[in-house]
Amino acid sequence: MGMQDTLEQVINYEVFVDGGRCLGTASVDLPEINYMTQDIKGAGIAGQYSAPTLGHLDSLEIKLTFRAIYESPISLMEQKAVILSLRGAIQQYDSATGVLKALPVRIDGRGRIKGGAMGKFEPSELTDTEITFECDVISIKVNNVELFMHDKLNFVNRVNGQDYLAPVRLALGI
Repeated sequence: MGMQDTLEQVINYEVFVDGGRCLGTASVDLPEINYMTQDIKGAGIAGQYSAPTLGHLDSLEIKLTFRAIYESPISLMEQKAVILSLRGAIQQYDSATGVLKALPVRIDGRGRIKGGAMGKFEPSELTDTEITFECDVISIKVNNVELFMHDKLNFVNRVNGQDYLAPVRLALGI
């Protein structure tokens, strides 16, 4: 991506659950990426600070919002892990050439249901049914390049190809 390239918007996306298309989703709230922290204070430190723990993340929630109550959101309430795949395209504008491009974006996560909200039930309105998943694995690829991958149970935390937990796995003998 050159300096004249501008990423403008999500053109569109599809949600897949365990490889099958999941129709009816209205929106997806992606997880916040927050590292676990510990407050550090003591002799020789003029105050305190929060130190992020190498490669350890807080909760990773993905929330799917559906337009209506029907089979797909209810089936996601089963007590088992599912593979969520968000496949989309981001619009990129090249101001030097005036050309619009579509960059592929893919976000994959493995998660289990954490909760849900059935939404509202009103005439001529969407229900906005919500299902929230806790992910133990998540990966983000833009233009077919992995930018981020985190696997909590296998001690993997890759950012732009660098695995920050590789030395921790080595120290633990795993």
